Formats: sequence, structure tokens, C-alpha cells
Amino acid sequence: MDELLVLCPTRGRPDAARETNESFEATRTRPGTHILFPVDSDDPMLGDYFAESYPVLRQEAPGNMNRALNEAALWSIAELKPKYLGFIGDDHRFRTKGWDDHFVQLLDARGGGFVYGNDLFWPKGEIPTQIFISASIVEALGWMGLPGAKHLYLDNTWRSLGEATDSLYYMPDVIIEHMHPAGGKAEWDEGHLRVNTEAMYSHDRSVYESWLDGSMSEDIQRVRSALGRAAVGDH
Repeated sequence: MDELLVLCPTRGRPDAARETNESFEATRTRPGTHILFPVDSDDPMLGDYFAESYPVLRQEAPGNMNRALNEAALWSIAELKPKYLGFIGDDHRFRTKGWDDHFVQLLDARGGGFVYGNDLFWPKGEIPTQIFISASIVEALGWMGLPGAKHLYLDNTWRSLGEATDSLYYMPDVIIEHMHPAGGKAEWDEGHLRVNTEAMYSHDRSVYESWLDGSMSEDIQRVRSALGRAAVGDH
């Protein structure tokens, strides 16, 4: 059983995935920490991914990062049974040695929940652009990323659920750098341009806002149930 399995959906960037994997291997310290790269079955660079040394999971989720994440998360829970599941993008780089030890120790001590590190883009921890979650929470929800969203507002959802259940933890001294072009740390390639359009923001924002007004309260109860915590207050 994997103690911590990190999922990194990727498309069209096998070199970026390699750099992510190299940073992962150079900094992880727990033997039960592993990484998996879900890749679209129609990715024109699929063969290049399989030629790499990092583990690839072929997914039937063309161009939809969140769908790939959810399919990989539920498959992983059923087949690999990790205790914790992590999400990063292929533009994240692990910088802090032993980041996995910090996260696992905190979640073990707190009885589970959501934890994230400093991405150096939102240094005050405003948004968890990467996240590490109890697998029991994902199993209870039936998803890891907000259903219906394609790429954006997943971090807002994790923050909303974590805050509502008092189970969101930020570790500012654990660095997982987000090499995003909006922060001037990378060029705007086709992949970043495709998922950062106004149409994409509008679509995913609408899904998130509908969730806030709809099924969020039920999902809060699912998270609390997975954590074994009593409900406090109404949301």
C-alpha cells in the first residue's frame, strides 16, 4: 500500500513532467511516497511519455485535467489503496527535502484533512495550488477535483471544504514551487494558454459558484464523516 501517492496530470509536456519527477525523487524521504503521471490517451506526445522513466497512467480524458485527476484518484484508491493522495501540476517543483515527511506527520497527528505547502506564488497560503488529502475524504466525496470543472477553481474548492471542516493546514516552510508563467517563471506555452482563457475561467467559476449554493453542504458532511468529526454549525 502506498502511504502517499502524488498524482500529476500532464499533457503535451513530457520534459516538464520529467523535471517534476526529478524534483520529487530528489526530495522525498519516505519509502511509501510515490508519484504517478496521468496522461491523455490522445496526447500526441503519448509515446514520449512512455519512453520516460517515470510512471505513466494512460487516461481517457482528452484535454480535461480535472477529469484525468478524478479518474486516476478513484482508480488509485481502488487498486493501490493509498492513505493520502496528492495533486500537483507538471509546473510544480518540490524544493524542500522531506516535504512528504512533514505532510504525513501533520495529517497523522491531526487525524487527516487537507495540507499544502508554499508555492512561492501565493506565499501567504491564499490558494492551495497543490494539495495533499486523506484518501478517505476523496473516497467519501467520490471525487478529488470539483466535478464539472475542467482545470480551474479546484484549489478554491479544497480551501472551502478544508476551512468549513477545520481540516485545512498550510505549511509555509515547505516549498513546492509553482513555475507558472503568470509569475514570470515560465513561458506561455500552448498548454498554459489553452487552460487560462476567459472562457475557461467563466466556465469553471460558474461550476464552483453553483457548488457553493448547491451540494457544498452535503460534501462538508461527507468530509466530516470521513474524518470522524462531529458537525459544528451550518453552512
